[in-house]
Amino acid sequence: MLNKVANPIDAIIDFAISAGADTFWINNAKDELKKLREIKQIEILPVAYAKINDRGDLYDLRLQNNPYNDQTKIVPLYRINTND
Repeated sequence: MLNKVANPIDAIIDFAISAGADTFWINNAKDELKKLREIKQIEILPVAYAKINDRGDLYDLRLQNNPYNDQTKIVPLYRINTND
């Protein structure tokens, strides 16, 4: 199962699939997500990483992800460049 903190939209789509949602609806959601990721050919890469605790608080902001940390507690942070 996907990390619901790091990939919430993918996790919701997976949840809908497992809950028996209509295939047409699921495929439309996947297509829309794909379009969002391709808007203006934005390369979606994290610009920083933070840790998250059980209360949902972000802390320990870093520019690089430490692979030795528990990756289920790491949240990638993104920046969308809106310059045309």
